[in-house]
Amino acid sequence: MAIEPLSITRPTPPPTPQPDPPAGPAPALLCLPYAGGAAGAYHGLRGACGAVEVVAVQLPGRENRIAEPPEFSVPRLTDEIAPHTARPYALYGHSMGARIAFEVARELRRRGLPPPLRLYAGAAHPPDRRVPLAATADLPDEAFIDQLVRRAGAPEELRDVPELRELLLPVLRADFTWIKRYRYAPEPPLDVPVVAFAGLGDAEVPPGDMLGWARHTRAGFALRTLRGGHLFVRDGSAELARLITADLAGPGPGRGTDPPPVQDDEIHVRVFPAGEPPGTPGAGAGGPSRAVDRAGGLAVEVTVRGGAVGAAVGLPAAYGAARDAARDAFPGAAHGPVHGASPGAGRGGGSGDGPGDGLGPGEREQLADAAEEDRPWLELRARTARRALSRAGAHAQAAAGFPDLAAPGPWPADAGWQVTFLPLHTPLGEALAAVAEPRGRTRLSADVWTDR
Repeated sequence: MAIEPLSITRPTPPPTPQPDPPAGPAPALLCLPYAGGAAGAYHGLRGACGAVEVVAVQLPGRENRIAEPPEFSVPRLTDEIAPHTARPYALYGHSMGARIAFEVARELRRRGLPPPLRLYAGAAHPPDRRVPLAATADLPDEAFIDQLVRRAGAPEELRDVPELRELLLPVLRADFTWIKRYRYAPEPPLDVPVVAFAGLGDAEVPPGDMLGWARHTRAGFALRTLRGGHLFVRDGSAELARLITADLAGPGPGRGTDPPPVQDDEIHVRVFPAGEPPGTPGAGAGGPSRAVDRAGGLAVEVTVRGGAVGAAVGLPAAYGAARDAARDAFPGAAHGPVHGASPGAGRGGGSGDGPGDGLGPGEREQLADAAEEDRPWLELRARTARRALSRAGAHAQAAAGFPDLAAPGPWPADAGWQVTFLPLHTPLGEALAAVAEPRGRTRLSADVWTDR
């Protein structure tokens, strides 16, 4: 959870009216800050969002509310936000603010108020996952501050300037106490599209972790990766503003058939029902290259600009179901991976055990040594990785196999290739996509079908 002292509370309206106002009211972007932050954290978005009015919500105990105790509650924040629901609006929260925005959206639903157009979550773990940095809440002041500076982008001055520490520590303690005490309560997913923003250099909340936000919407999910670290809302506000305004003007995540423009260092993944057509094929050298794979009603399309790419997808239910069937047929036998069962044989089936899709002796040995509950996922990782490399034309790399199936990834392969794994949360269940691409394509974007 990032912290930084800033000073602006909310943007002022433009000095002159727009020459061609839209037919309806412009949407408002209601922004909630990260731990220790204030409304001024969104100063960089001011004036960069076009017709979208940025309204930074001020939490108590900071800036123009510094005389108040820093504790806050979701119901009280919802009281402040409720008047803005009379016009089109979206919610953006950064780090801790994303979790607050999620709970505000659920509270607005309980009250029967109009939902936001979007829920934007920046640099935040999904609400059903714990926040590792929350464990620092009980540390002594010196250790607490050291962790925030090293891991969360807090200013170095917090260590060295006593006045700054005296000002910020009460707010930080209150915010991290809220984070630590937060408990996710299961409710139906939101009928609001969710767009997650990740920082390329954010070691605290890497882009892959943010894919878990897809569990919490049935109206479409998207992930965008920005250049920057945990505080990209400060360092990359222009890029963030561009992405938000473009998204609000478009059909919404998962609604288009073609990916957004893909840059040279970017990988775009689209997850959609297998019955829908893939996007328009790329044309010409240097243009977009696309790979598509289908598995049991689910399709994954991967797009890069120039070069080759391979994709594979599977649902672990296929492997688990095959193993359960073998156990029922032969009770008392020792059951390892079901090597003869094609992933296409069950509900979670893929494209079958084609060339480059099988397992090598080293991988079979790893699976035999793994805990039984881990085997379906490990086998799925091995098979999808091999298939993705093979479909990208990296047949030798696919045949070489992988020495550690439990490694988090990306998995390096010879000749400059790598395999990236994406855990997917879809209406058909949990799935796994493997993307084989040349190393150096590091920024991930995704549009995921979540309609139920």
